[in-house]
Parts: sequence; C-alpha cells; structure tokens
Amino acid sequence: MSGSSGNRKWSTKSPSPGVVLCSLMAAIFFSLLGAEALAHEQHASVIEQPKSSGQANLVQLQVPDLELTNQEGKRGKLVSEYIGTRTVALTFVYTTCSTACPVIDGIFKNLQGRLGADLGDDFALLTLTIDPAIDIPARLKEHTELLGVMPGWDYLTGERETIKQVLKALEVYTADIANHPPAVFVVDGRRDRWYRLNGFPSPKLIEQTMRQQLVAR
Repeated sequence: MSGSSGNRKWSTKSPSPGVVLCSLMAAIFFSLLGAEALAHEQHASVIEQPKSSGQANLVQLQVPDLELTNQEGKRGKLVSEYIGTRTVALTFVYTTCSTACPVIDGIFKNLQGRLGADLGDDFALLTLTIDPAIDIPARLKEHTELLGVMPGWDYLTGERETIKQVLKALEVYTADIANHPPAVFVVDGRRDRWYRLNGFPSPKLIEQTMRQQLVAR
C-alpha cells in the first residue's frame, strides 16, 4: 500500500459560506419543530386532566371592571356592562389553539342550546381570549360565525395588559398560553358571587349552576 498515515495531510480549509448558512438554517428549523412539538404536547396534556371536579366552588374574587371589546367591535366594561346583573358563564380560549380550546368551545356551544331563549336576557355567555395580539375583533368575528354563536354570547378581547389583569384577578393567568388551566366561572352579577368549575364541566352542570343562582336571588 503506497503512502503512510504519518505523511497524510489534513485539510484546514473553512467550510464555504453556503454550507455554513445551510447548516444554520437546518439547526433553526429542527429547533422550531422541537419547540412546536413540546408546546403541543404540553397543551395536549391539559386535556388528560380530569374532565371536571363535578361541583361549583364559591370563590372570593376582586375582578377589575376593565374595558374589553367583543367580536362586533363593541366596547364595554367587563363587570358593569358585559356581566351587569345577569347570570353569566365565563371561560377562556384562543383561536389558534387546536387542543383544549375547541373542547371548551363545544361545551359552550351546547350550553347555548340548553339556555335557548333565556340567553341574552337572564343569562349570558362570555369567552375571553388569552391571546389578544392575534385575536382581534375581526378574527373573533370570523371564529364566532364558524361556531354559530348567537346573541347573548360575546367573545372578548382587549389590550394585552388588560387581559393579563383580568386573568390574574381570576387566578388563571399563565405566561405560557399553551398551558392555560381550563376552567369555567358562573357569575351572579346581581349578588356579585363567583363560582369556579375546574376542568371541562358538562353543559348540564354549568346550566344547573346558572339557574340555581337565578332562583336564589
């Protein structure tokens, strides 16, 4: 065999800029894929939690009466106007979510049917986005039309800090929206009583809780 390993010369030439760029782009691509998969896995894990505690728990909350905007572009104060003196079911989603949020939307869509003609008078439904940068009124309008939302059910958005303040007051805020805790609040606006139902309560349980508050006045 000709030549020896001792005389072999190794190249010290640097990779071309094109090779470096391709390698960098590949690294970024696979990093993004990993981050997206992790976020999806974390949010999907929320669905694996118990569907519901099976009861509504009375909670003591001080919710600020801040201005929010619905899917029609109408502005109003959360407590004094959107809730007012009605009995309200309130929950949280974001429209780009594909795991827990469609489940919550489905629960409220069923609840809308159960409340029937009472919706909008004695009762109201409120869905607050937790991603206001994406969920502007026009996007919420499109989402509610696809979902079949009727009068009496408002999707609400607002300034990022406003949404953050409301979520913190309700003790459901998380910096990572993909890990937001699923929950529904039933609010007796006239008596300022807030009931929390954790997880994914059934439409029947939410309706019963709402009607009980109306009768208890």
